[in-house]
Amino acid sequence: MFPLLQIRIDELPVIPEQLKDVALLVLYHNLESHPFDKPNGEGWLIREYATLDGLEPLPPIDTPYRSFQVRWGSVNDDAPGWEDAWDIVDLSDINDDEEASDSFYDDFNRYRGTKVGGYPMEIQHGVGIQDFVFQVGSEEKVNWMWADNGIGYFHKSPQGLWTFSCQFY
Repeated sequence: MFPLLQIRIDELPVIPEQLKDVALLVLYHNLESHPFDKPNGEGWLIREYATLDGLEPLPPIDTPYRSFQVRWGSVNDDAPGWEDAWDIVDLSDINDDEEASDSFYDDFNRYRGTKVGGYPMEIQHGVGIQDFVFQVGSEEKVNWMWADNGIGYFHKSPQGLWTFSCQFY
């Protein structure tokens, strides 16, 4: 496995509750294939470090992916997708009104790139907003793609269990 993403929590503009006691999060991923439907530790792994003290950089490894420093930005207009929004509010009236339905899709932003917090950008169906922590988008600058231009989603339960899912076109 190789480190696909490293997040210094103190660089984030907003820190999700699940990361409040974390200084560094590293997402490792299988170099050979995507570990769909696998638990944490089988083809993918999240390691959390409470402090940066004593950590040393990993030696470089040869991958087809380009290292790229993330510059986190603040987003104040992120909205859930249609299926996930039902977990927040009953959309029956919007569903029955074509103008309101069009407005739901046209007037609210959803972000497909790599991000921490906010709402997951659903592609095929609801991702689930409960326990959502971050998503990793297909990123051209680093030559990374989830299958057909997809997104990987990472959730952490109150018991500390990480789960991974992915959607793509």
